[in-house]
Amino acid sequence: MAITIRSVTPEDAQAWLAMREQLGVEWVIPGFEREIEAFFETGLIDNLPHAVFIAEDGDRAVGVAEVSLRQFAEGCETSPVGFLEGWFVESSHRGRGVGRALVDAGMRWAKSQGCTEFGSDAEMDNTGSQAAHESIGFERVCEIICYRRSIG
Repeated sequence: MAITIRSVTPEDAQAWLAMREQLGVEWVIPGFEREIEAFFETGLIDNLPHAVFIAEDGDRAVGVAEVSLRQFAEGCETSPVGFLEGWFVESSHRGRGVGRALVDAGMRWAKSQGCTEFGSDAEMDNTGSQAAHESIGFERVCEIICYRRSIG
């Protein structure tokens, strides 16, 4: 069966949330269900313009990509810049071009918003994500280590 890529609709909210949860603990944000509802009204997540795309195999969601417009992204020289905030493809559909198709949809959206660059990131220890990015044409531009310190 052919994979279809389309913009997310309110009927996709539960599938979107379920796939987001599979991205990892940092993507499980309390109250995100309300943010999904607000997204359908405003087009914003975390006060940034977003587009969200779903990959379907028949009538089953098998992938998702969240794309935003940021004022800045590491290694990019223009503003605004399209940014791949997160993407997920079910393991049964990996290696079949689903991730690439989701990212391509996000890039088309970013271009339609006036962007000429598209950024993304991956955790330093997430070699699978790094390999996926590089396999579809992203180039590594920098590595950073972030710090925090409690003040309380």
